[in-house]
Amino acid sequence: MKFKFILGAISILAIIMIVYTLLLPGDLQILNKTSLEKSTSSISILAKPELPEFAQKTGRVAEAYIFAAQNQDKVMYLACYCGCAGMQHSDKLLSHKSLKDCYIKPDGSYEPHASECKLCNDITLEARDMLMTGSSLKDVRKKIDDEYSGRGVGTNTSLPP
Repeated sequence: MKFKFILGAISILAIIMIVYTLLLPGDLQILNKTSLEKSTSSISILAKPELPEFAQKTGRVAEAYIFAAQNQDKVMYLACYCGCAGMQHSDKLLSHKSLKDCYIKPDGSYEPHASECKLCNDITLEARDMLMTGSSLKDVRKKIDDEYSGRGVGTNTSLPP
């Protein structure tokens, strides 16, 4: 009796894993390596990028890095209010121009700053959630500015077109 229960549970788990694997675009590479893209509302959902160890510090940090990497064309129009526009970070001065710079360096590699910055992640994940529910990029920018502008010096970020 016990054996049949365990066998049934393993079978159900295997079926769930197969369905889960088929529904997720997990094996494709991104960051300018492929043009495969699905569009949901106004955000891009591409294959999960390979992240450096610092970008996987927590699940929340990884989610923010994945969203920023897959939606650079959107986060480049969002301001960051953590003070990174003129913050001393390790041995260098950060001079970020947008939220994108908190995640992606100009050469396309990952910036470690956001892995240690809760405010960067808060802004990114709130923007993601708004975009996924159909908000326009202009509406997202306005809400982010209204909500976070009092928390620190913001980046000098262009408005979305």
